[in-house]
Amino acid sequence: MTEREDSARTQGEAIVTEPFLTTSGDYFAVLISEWLPRYGWLMALPVVAVAVIGAMTHDVRWLLVALMLVFIVAPMAMSFLYTYYMLAPEARRAVLRKRVEIIPGRHIRLEYMHPERKTSAKDATGDADIKIPADDWRAEAPLPPAETIAWGDVLRIRSTSRFMVYFLRGERMQFLLVPHAAVSRCRQSRHE
Repeated sequence: MTEREDSARTQGEAIVTEPFLTTSGDYFAVLISEWLPRYGWLMALPVVAVAVIGAMTHDVRWLLVALMLVFIVAPMAMSFLYTYYMLAPEARRAVLRKRVEIIPGRHIRLEYMHPERKTSAKDATGDADIKIPADDWRAEAPLPPAETIAWGDVLRIRSTSRFMVYFLRGERMQFLLVPHAAVSRCRQSRHE
């Protein structure tokens, strides 16, 4: 992303994305990339301390304790992250199909949409499956109402290789992922 595009976004240019879906894996990857630099050293500190004690005393048992911390305690901490952040109601923003309207300085509006499913129908050229909205989901899983997030609730914006990440105010680390591809597809369709 160029500096010109970033400055245009901060000056109030409205951005409306194509409908998109992000996975829980995408959400978790961004969560880990934010959480580890802040708190990862707290997990590494006991491992390093026990390994240093083992090396200084030439006692292999301490090194085994360090390995137990890495292979038993660390995965338990990761499961805590998953249950605390990924099962939060706010995480639904990441996994539901949606269209996002972003007006910097004013708001971010999320319009939730029904998921798409692949059918055996062919597109106009007759060589590929097409995606259509899944009508049968409407009775089973009602969509949440459209959501508007005030711009004052956006704490910061970070750009990754695949997403614009909008960090939101809240008691937990909350963020909204907007794929660059959804924005660029939308801009391409406007210019055609």
